[in-house]
Amino acid sequence: MIRIIHGGVTAPTGFKAHGITCGIKRSKKKDLALVVSDKLCDAAGVFTSNKVQASCVVVNKDHLRDAKAQAIVCNSGNANCMTGEPGFENTRSMASATARHLGLKKKNVLVASTGVIGQPLPITKILRGLPELVKGLNRHGSDDAAAAILTTDKQTKQMAVEFNVGKRRVRLGAICKGSGMLHPQMQSPKHATMLCFVSTDAVISHAALRSALERAIEKTFNSITVDGDMSTNDMVLILANGMAQNRVIVEKTPEFRLFCKALEMVCLVLAKQMIKDAEGATKFVEITVRRAATSEDARLAAKAVASSNLVKCALFGCDPNWGRIAAATGYSGASVDPWKLTIQLGREIVLKNGGRVKKDASILNCIFAKKNIRIVVDLGLGKYAATCYTSDLSTNYVRINSAYRT
Repeated sequence: MIRIIHGGVTAPTGFKAHGITCGIKRSKKKDLALVVSDKLCDAAGVFTSNKVQASCVVVNKDHLRDAKAQAIVCNSGNANCMTGEPGFENTRSMASATARHLGLKKKNVLVASTGVIGQPLPITKILRGLPELVKGLNRHGSDDAAAAILTTDKQTKQMAVEFNVGKRRVRLGAICKGSGMLHPQMQSPKHATMLCFVSTDAVISHAALRSALERAIEKTFNSITVDGDMSTNDMVLILANGMAQNRVIVEKTPEFRLFCKALEMVCLVLAKQMIKDAEGATKFVEITVRRAATSEDARLAAKAVASSNLVKCALFGCDPNWGRIAAATGYSGASVDPWKLTIQLGREIVLKNGGRVKKDASILNCIFAKKNIRIVVDLGLGKYAATCYTSDLSTNYVRINSAYRT
């Protein structure tokens, strides 16, 4: 049984966090966060598949070569991306200075940045703020850390659960941010930016930890979109310190499946929170594709509908224009037979057997006027399904992003 608990990223045993204002943001809001484990952790990460990557993404991949880490430091208000060699030097300085204050090795500190691309990182402000940040670390610091990683987000996003592995209680918690420039497609070094920092006190093999993270990402963060723009800084990092002292979790066991379920639950709640907090959003939309010929077809079709600007504009305008849904399905790259295609808005079937199903316009208008909308696309070709989550595209989104730097 998985139980929701309070505490976010500091809910698991042995984790502390804090967040402060160091002066990066002109708004004077919190802009520097730190998450630390009492013990060295097994660690894994997934990162943006954008070919333009921030220095923190590149440095973290290097630091995770030994699959170990103990701390995550994150600044908001500046992405430190496309800032040349000085940007890399600043990322390394953040890691080394944080390590020095914590008494850790530099390679065991991971770094994240989020904000405007192309602006020099005010590293002096960050270095000056580190002593206060470290001094304030505490077991109840998840709220402050969650606030310090935000950019255009209106709300903090955090989640924690607990479950039993044998007779031991295991906890898993996380904080994340993201509300715009949000179309993650993250890959294992195998993506406003979305960042998620996950902690657990489970004893789990590295192979199982990486596998669980990759499985969870595909069904959660990789299944959301706000605007179709993939960030340069997207990442999900997970730290497992083993302080629950449970029997080691390995792949292909009931304990592994339970851990995967818990991690996916946490990630899905956070992914939905990001969509509900999306820039300018007035609608939360769930798009499910059923009976696709392959799992990839199901994913392609769902993502195409979720990413369609025309569909998103119709959602904002409360216009049940299902033709746009059909068109997006058709160009998605999935196998589609228009004579077998069925589209359902809420509980109402609007397309079947190659043509529209006549409905009273007022009924369909009411469906698209709701804050939460469900769209089902049935391809009628197989047994595979996928779900994506999106928001509408509002005039307020344009206002926010037309003046993001100014």
